Amino acid sequence: MSTDAPESEVPAPPGRPAPKRRRRRARALMATIAALAVLLCAAVGGIGWYFAGVATEVDHSAEYPFTIEDASAGTVTLPREPETERPGTWALVWKHGGRALLGPVVGGGEDHVVRKVVSVSHGTLVKGNAAGIDHWVYSGDPRSALGLDFKDVTYPTKLGPMPAWLLPGTSPKGTWVIAVHGRNADKAETFRAMRTVHGLGLPMLSIAYRNDVGAPKSRDHKNHLGDTEWNDVASAVSYARANGATGVVLYGWSMGGAMVMTALRHDPSFVRGVVLDSPVMDWDATLDKQGDARHLPRFVTGVAKAVLQRRIGIDLKDYDQRRYAPKLRTPTLLFTTADDAVVANRPAFAFARTAPPGMVTHIAAQGDHTEAWNVDPSRYEAALRTFLTKLP
Repeated sequence: MSTDAPESEVPAPPGRPAPKRRRRRARALMATIAALAVLLCAAVGGIGWYFAGVATEVDHSAEYPFTIEDASAGTVTLPREPETERPGTWALVWKHGGRALLGPVVGGGEDHVVRKVVSVSHGTLVKGNAAGIDHWVYSGDPRSALGLDFKDVTYPTKLGPMPAWLLPGTSPKGTWVIAVHGRNADKAETFRAMRTVHGLGLPMLSIAYRNDVGAPKSRDHKNHLGDTEWNDVASAVSYARANGATGVVLYGWSMGGAMVMTALRHDPSFVRGVVLDSPVMDWDATLDKQGDARHLPRFVTGVAKAVLQRRIGIDLKDYDQRRYAPKLRTPTLLFTTADDAVVANRPAFAFARTAPPGMVTHIAAQGDHTEAWNVDPSRYEAALRTFLTKLP
């Protein structure tokens, strides 16, 4: 029997952990890093999913972001905000259907602004009411809002009959204007162009499209940023053609601009002109702008855009209209606003710059999103009248 003692482990040098301990610590560190990575990915993915959901949400609810501070004979006092102090033509709306046409600023201080009230069409102005500024200005239908004759009609689409307002014009034979409102808006957004179009004797078809109030719903009840909605514009063109139109002008506000441009690219043959008011000319740039406004890091916005494309099957690159500007052969009137907080303007500027010479008439105005008319109705209407008059 051996009397030799078993060989003992060689001790590690002082100050350094044994190899097994190092491996255990390394495995623990890697597990921690992996867990943090999973949590980070989950957090980023969750934010991206939420942001993508906001972009595709259908929401027709009204917002009342401030409180009426005072109301007296002929004036109203409001908190001083960019939207309450801006010159131009605006409506003040408040809960329970109240609406007033605002006039110019006549007073105020550092924290409030006093504006003249031109008229109250609905309700009673009361101090303390939750209220908001409405740049659509009018409500109701063309007759109650503007005194213009119209018909409630429906036009056939793949999803079913879509409602629309038809202002008949001088004759159904000729060029029709097809008006397309923006995301989560409704036909009332098109009121501001109606008097000018009607004054020229042109029929105007102001359309609702899928997921609007009173319109057929898409299968997923989601907003597809114009990627499917443009089909309803094409259906409206077919309706106009079947009812006497010899050509159309496509007129789009905001996302309606993206829809109009997509319909034009698919079939420009019947389109005599295009009018774009604060249009989305590149969803990538616009979503980046919206992400920046929410203080999201760009990589998080990138994840949100990837999620968005997968959720609704859209290719955002297809909605960069700058790619198609050199091939534009349809006269286009473009309105942009300097303080647009919703849509990225640079793609629109680039589109106007790279289109063939003379093909795009660009009107740069003050104001926020789709507010070119509000800040200067006379200038807007003159530009629109001149453009429509010169079309073939």
